[in-house]
Amino acid sequence: MNEFQRIIHKYQSKLNLQIMLRAVLHSIVLFAFALHMYYILWQRLDHQSGVLFYANLAIRTSLVLVIIYLIFGAYRKFKTMLATARWLDMLIDKEDDLYQNVLELGEKYGHDNPITLALSSQALERLKSNQYKLPPIFRANQWLLILSLFIGLAAIWAVDYQNFRASAKQFYTNKAETIRYKETIELSPGNLRIGKNSQVLIEVKNPEHRLEHKLFYRTESNWRELAMTDYSYLFERLDNSIEYYVENSVAKSDVYKIEVLDEPYVKNWLIRYEYPAYTGLAATADSSSYGNITAYAGTRVKLGITSNVPAKEAVMNLSNGQRIKLTALDKQNFIGQFTVNQSQTWYLELTDELGRKSRPEEKTIQILPDNAPQIRVLFPAKDVTLNQDMLLPLIVSADDDFGLQDCNLKYFVNDSNASTISIQSTISGKLFTKDWVFDMKSLNLMPGDVVTYWFEIYDNSPGHQKAETARFRARFPSIEEIFREIEARERSTVEELENIGDRSRELQQDFEEMRRELLREDNPNWQQQQQLQQIIEQQENLSEQVDQINENYQELVERMQMNSTLSHDMVQKMQRIQELMAEINNESLQEALQRMNEAMENIRPEDLRRAMENFRFSMEDFAQKIQQTIDLLESVKKEQAVQKALQISEEMQRMQEDLLQRTNESNQDNQRLASDQENIEQKYDNLQQELANLEQMLDPDKDRNALQQLRELQREMRQSDPQPNMQESRQSLNQNNRSSAAQAQSEALQKMRTFTRRLQQMRESMGAGSQQEVKQAMETAVREMLIFSRNHEELSTRYQNDPYQIVQDLISTYEGIQLSLNKLYSKPQVMMFLTPKFYIDLSDTFNAYREFFVNISEMQYTRTPELLSRIQRGINLVTYDLIQSMQNQGSGSGSGSGMQSLMQMLQQMSQEQMAMNMLTQQLMQQMQANGGGMDAAMQQQMQRLASDQQRLADNLKRALQNNPQAQQQGNSLQQIIEEAEAVSRQLRGGRLDQEILNRQERIISRMLDAQRSLNQREQSRERRAEASTRQDWGDQVSPQDFESLRRRAILDESYRSYPAEYQQFIIEYLKRINSGGGQ
Repeated sequence: MNEFQRIIHKYQSKLNLQIMLRAVLHSIVLFAFALHMYYILWQRLDHQSGVLFYANLAIRTSLVLVIIYLIFGAYRKFKTMLATARWLDMLIDKEDDLYQNVLELGEKYGHDNPITLALSSQALERLKSNQYKLPPIFRANQWLLILSLFIGLAAIWAVDYQNFRASAKQFYTNKAETIRYKETIELSPGNLRIGKNSQVLIEVKNPEHRLEHKLFYRTESNWRELAMTDYSYLFERLDNSIEYYVENSVAKSDVYKIEVLDEPYVKNWLIRYEYPAYTGLAATADSSSYGNITAYAGTRVKLGITSNVPAKEAVMNLSNGQRIKLTALDKQNFIGQFTVNQSQTWYLELTDELGRKSRPEEKTIQILPDNAPQIRVLFPAKDVTLNQDMLLPLIVSADDDFGLQDCNLKYFVNDSNASTISIQSTISGKLFTKDWVFDMKSLNLMPGDVVTYWFEIYDNSPGHQKAETARFRARFPSIEEIFREIEARERSTVEELENIGDRSRELQQDFEEMRRELLREDNPNWQQQQQLQQIIEQQENLSEQVDQINENYQELVERMQMNSTLSHDMVQKMQRIQELMAEINNESLQEALQRMNEAMENIRPEDLRRAMENFRFSMEDFAQKIQQTIDLLESVKKEQAVQKALQISEEMQRMQEDLLQRTNESNQDNQRLASDQENIEQKYDNLQQELANLEQMLDPDKDRNALQQLRELQREMRQSDPQPNMQESRQSLNQNNRSSAAQAQSEALQKMRTFTRRLQQMRESMGAGSQQEVKQAMETAVREMLIFSRNHEELSTRYQNDPYQIVQDLISTYEGIQLSLNKLYSKPQVMMFLTPKFYIDLSDTFNAYREFFVNISEMQYTRTPELLSRIQRGINLVTYDLIQSMQNQGSGSGSGSGMQSLMQMLQQMSQEQMAMNMLTQQLMQQMQANGGGMDAAMQQQMQRLASDQQRLADNLKRALQNNPQAQQQGNSLQQIIEEAEAVSRQLRGGRLDQEILNRQERIISRMLDAQRSLNQREQSRERRAEASTRQDWGDQVSPQDFESLRRRAILDESYRSYPAEYQQFIIEYLKRINSGGGQ
C-alpha cells in the first residue's frame, strides 16, 4: 500500500509543478509585455512628465495584481492524490477506476483491510506495468508564440538599447534621469612636499565650465574659502603646510596636503645604553639628553633619531674624524650603534629629500668615571692594645660602583716587610662587609711589638682599581703595661672616692644640723627648704659621680676579663670591687632621696621628720660603703703587687722559651733573636724593680712571712743571676754561634722557672694568710651575732605592753651589732666574700631598729611586736648570711654545682617569664578588643597568670635562702622578687595595664643581667677572646633589627661574655618580640 501511495504522490508532484511553471511563464510574458508598453510610453512622453510617473504606477500595480491572480489560480488547480489517481485511471482503457478505488477504500476502511491490500497489490502491479506520460506545459504553437514574442521584443530593445536601458531604469526607480555632471574634481598638483616659502599653483583639471569652482584650504582646524580665477589659484610664498580641496555645486575633490618642510633637524632622540658586563647594570634608554651621550667606557650605545621631515641620509661626524652612517628604518627614523671609549664631540648631518642638510649642532660624548672602590675598617677603627690571646676581631666594609674582588689584609711587624693574607677573592655584589679575626699567634710577637695592618681591595673593572684603608697599629703589651693601667685606674678611683667621701661627710654634718633645727620647729621656713633642697641635690650629684666611677671601673674589669694574662682570682677580685661600687648607690638611697623630694613637695612635719631620719641613715650607709670600697682597694694592692711580679716572671719565662725554640730553627734571623734576648734582659730588670717596690710595701709586722719569702727570693736571684747567661746568648747570636746561644738560653730558662715557682708559692702563702684572717673575723662576727640573737629573743619575751622597759637593752644590742660589724669591716678582704643578700638583710634589720626607735619617740606602740619580730628575723638572717659567706670563702670562687644549678634555674625561669609576658600581652589585646571589659574566661586566665607570677617569686626566695651563688646576686634577685610580687598582686586585683607589661619586661631584663653576671664569674683563666660566633637568627624580618644585633655581638664585649645557650635565649626572645609578641 505504501509503495502504491508513494508512486501516486510522485505523479501528483510532477503535475502540480507543471501547473506552477505554466503560471510563472505567463507572469514572465506579462512582465515583458508591461515593460515594453512602458518603453513605448517613455518614448512618447517627456521623461520628467507626471503622466509617465502615474502610468508607471498603474502598470506596476496591474502587473502585480495579474501575477498574483495567475499564481493563486495555479495553486487552486493543484491536484490531490485522489485527483491524480483519477487522472491515471483515465489514461488507460480499463474502466474499473482501480487507482481511485484503492485510495478511497484505504481512507474508509484502513490500509490493513484485506480488500484494500489486495486491490493495492493489483494497482501497484498495474502502475509498474504501464507508462504514464505527463501532459505538456504548453502546446507547440503556444511555445512558438511565446518565443516569437520574446525574440521580437529583444530585437526592438537591442536596437535602441540605451533608451531601453534608461526606460527600464526609470521603470524600476520611477524617477526621471537628471543632468549628469562629473562626480569628481581632479586637481593639480595633488599632494606635494615643498620647501618653506615656495610658490605653488593649484588648478582644476578638465573643469565643468557650467559650474563655479571654489578653493578651500586650512593650516590648522578652520577651513578658509578662496575664489579661483580660470579654475586655478597661485600661492606666492607658502610658509606653513596646508590642506586644500576644490568643490562646486555638484562635486568635491579629495583633500590634498601640501607639506611645507622646515630645515631638517632631529625632533626626537633615543639613546640606549648597553653597559659593560662588569658593571652589572641593566640596559637603559634615555630620550631627554638631545643627543648628548654620557656612559662608562666600553658601553655599547644605540642611537635612534626621528627627523622632523623625511630624510634620505643621517651621518654622525665625530671630532676624531670618524663618520658613522645611520641605518634608515623609514623616511624619518634612523638608527646606529657604536662603542664609546673616549670623551669627544660630534654633530649629526641630516639630508632631507629635497637635498637640504641640517645645521651642525655640537653634541658631547662624555665618559663617566668608574670610581675606585672605598674600604674602611669599622671595628676597632683605632689603634689597639692586643690581649694575650693575640686575637684581634676586625670588621671591614667596602663598596664600589659596580663590583669588588680580592680583599686582602696587609701587615708588617715593627719595620719588617709587609705580608699579605687573602680575606676573600670572589665577592658578589657592590657592598662587602666581613667579620674576621686576625690571629697573630704565628707572628711570634714579643711584648712591645707593634703590628701595623690595613686592608686593600680591588674593583672588578678591567683596570682593577685598588683601595686601601687607613693604617692601624695593634700593640702587644707587656704585663707591666697592663698592670700600670690597672694601678693608674685604681689610684684614680681611690682619689675620686676619697673626694666623694669627704664631701659626703660634710653633707652629713650640714644635714644633721638642719635636722636638729627642724626638730625644734613644726614647719621649715623658705630658707631652710632651700638648704634642704641643696643638700638633696648635692647628694644626688655624689650618687651620679659614684655611678660614673663604677662605670669606668666596670669597663676596666670587662677589658681585663678579655685578657687571659690576668689570673682568674685577680679578675674576680676586681669584679667584686666593682659590685661593691654598684652597691654604694643602691635602691635604699634612691628611695630615701625620693621620699625626701616628696616630703619637700608636700610638707607635713611628721612625714618630713621620718623622711629626714631615713635620709640620714642612708647618707651614713653611703659614706660607710665608700670608705669600705676605698679600704678594699688599698688592701688588695699588696696581692696585686705579688701577682704583677709573678706574671712578669711568667711572661719572661715564656719569652725565653719562645726564643730558645726559635734559636733552634735555621730560618730565624740572628739579629732579631739577639734583639729579643735583649728585651728579655730588660724584662728581668723590671722584675727586680717590682720586687724592690714590693719589699717597701710589705709591713714587717703584718707581712712577716711574705717579707721573709721575698728576701729569700731576692737572695737566690743574686746568687743565680741569669743575666750572664742572657748576655752570653746575645753575644753568641751576634757571632752566629747558635749552639752556644741555645745552651746559655737553656741555663737562663732553668733559673727563670725557679724564680716563677718561688713567686707562686709566695702568692699562695699571702692568699692563705689573708683568707685565714677573713675566716677568723667572720667566725668572731658569727659568734657575736648568735649572742645578739639570743639576747634579742629574751628581750622580746620580756615585752608586755610597755616598750620603755626594754629600750635601753635594745639600744645596747643595736650598738653592739654595729661594733661587731665594724670589727668585721676592719678586715677589708672580708668584703670580697660577703654576699649582696647580707647587705640586704642587714639593711632591713637596721631599718626595723630605726622604725622602732622613731615609733617610741612618737609614742606609737602598736607596731612594736611586729618590729621586734622583724629585728629578730633580720639578726638571724644576717647570721645565716655570714655563715654562707664563710662557706663561700672556704670553697673559693664558688663556682661549680651551685652556680650551674642557679644558671639552669634562671634560664628556665626566663623562658617561663617570657611565656607569661606574651600571654599577658595577648590578654591585654583581647581586653582592648572587647572595649576594656573581660569575660569569665579572660578573668580566669588572668588569675592563673597571677599564680604563676607568684610561684616564680617564691622559687627565687627559696634560692636566696639555700643557694650561696644566689645570695651573691641577692640585690638583683630581690628586685626581681619584688617586681614579680607586684605583678601578681595587680593581676589578682583585676588590674591589667601597660605598667604591668613594663614590670614584666623589667623582670626579663634583670634575669638576663643576673645570668650575664653569673657567666662572668664562671670565666676561667684559659678563656680566650674569640670572634663572635654567628647564631642562626632565622628569617630577616627587618634587615635593620637582626643585622644590627649581629654587629653588636662583636662590637659589644658584654654580649660576647654571655654563654652560648644564653646568647641563643636572647636571640629567641628578640625573634618572638619581633614577630608580634608570639601571635
